[in-house]
Amino acid sequence: MKVFLGGIAALFAVLLLAGCETVSKEQCVAGDWVALGKADGANGYPTSRLSDIVKDCGRHGVTPDTDQYMSGWNQGVQIYCTPMNGYNVGRQGKSASPVCPPQMASSFEYAHSLGSRIWQARSKVEDQQRRVRDLDNRISRLNSDVSGLSCSGKDGDELKACRHNVHRRRQDLQDARFDLQDARWRLSEAQRFYDETERTVSAEAARTIPGYGVQ
Repeated sequence: MKVFLGGIAALFAVLLLAGCETVSKEQCVAGDWVALGKADGANGYPTSRLSDIVKDCGRHGVTPDTDQYMSGWNQGVQIYCTPMNGYNVGRQGKSASPVCPPQMASSFEYAHSLGSRIWQARSKVEDQQRRVRDLDNRISRLNSDVSGLSCSGKDGDELKACRHNVHRRRQDLQDARFDLQDARWRLSEAQRFYDETERTVSAEAARTIPGYGVQ
């Protein structure tokens, strides 16, 4: 039994280690360090990632060519740091990676801020959409609860408690309907703000981001 449990623990440790690896054994053995560096740079990974790659590949008896990796990484950063990519990264709600060289950082960060405005406005719409859905579901449940309540055949304290419960449920239903009205109004306002933000940002992006709007 101990041997069996020990085997499971060892297997789990191997799987956990594999899941935490920055690069796979196959990538280490392939040794295409320029391509690997370029891919990492294009995804905005910092150069500190190279240390993890060296450790991971070392476990497989492979020593990365750090010069080739950095050559590829510098190429990849040129892709990541374009204003168009900065805009897309911001629009996806992702943080800007601080990897851009000084000559590219300003335009990248500005474009990222434009994209972030779209993401923030869209998030407000989605928040209110979720609130409307949740309240719709709550009202449906409360309607079902109220419809199923009956105080017939009850008297005395039991009747009093039943009527109190019915009143409370109806009040909950009324409150939920009021909240739904408020949520729908807020959703309308959020959608209006999103539409206005998209128009404003799109105009600014077309003016400042090379290639914006080009299919």
